[in-house]
Amino acid sequence: MQPQTLAPKNVYHTVLETPFGNLYVAYAEKSLCLLSGDERAFRQDIYRLYGRFPARNDAMSARMIADILSSVLGGRAYPGPLLFPSHTPFQRQVLQQLQEIPRGEVRSYGWLARRLGKPHASRAVGNALAWNPFPYVIPCHRIIRADGRLGQYSGGGGANRKARLLAYEGVAVGQGKDGTWRIQEGPGVTP
Repeated sequence: MQPQTLAPKNVYHTVLETPFGNLYVAYAEKSLCLLSGDERAFRQDIYRLYGRFPARNDAMSARMIADILSSVLGGRAYPGPLLFPSHTPFQRQVLQQLQEIPRGEVRSYGWLARRLGKPHASRAVGNALAWNPFPYVIPCHRIIRADGRLGQYSGGGGANRKARLLAYEGVAVGQGKDGTWRIQEGPGVTP
């Protein structure tokens, strides 16, 4: 992750199709500005970050498109710059540490807090993940509750989309009698 904090002058948006549905992308010339699987949330977040909705421009570079799709579908880390114009240093640390979780594995909010040296900060970690502007390339779907329930997903589509992403990566996911999605016991599950 190459974090940048200064907002670019020209921001555009486009829509990419994935097996998980449309991915709404805001970008500058060489940097990603925002990704979302939910158009409404995308529009709200763009306004919150940049104060305006950018013009549609489907001329995003082929390299950026390939890097995004490779990250989403192939589990490869996104190599390009990511813009974080309103994130605190702690929020950026949370998102950076998230990239250490291997594809096909999950960890708990508590695990992530301990990795950051703040063992009592599980809730703060959750709040940082709720505002992950790049949920498909910074894999917050790999963080679950300590009891095995999936919890929320900031990328749009809620727990159902999170379950689909995890299943795509080979994580055993099932829906309980109460309707909540849960991780099944097995390798790659770390509380």
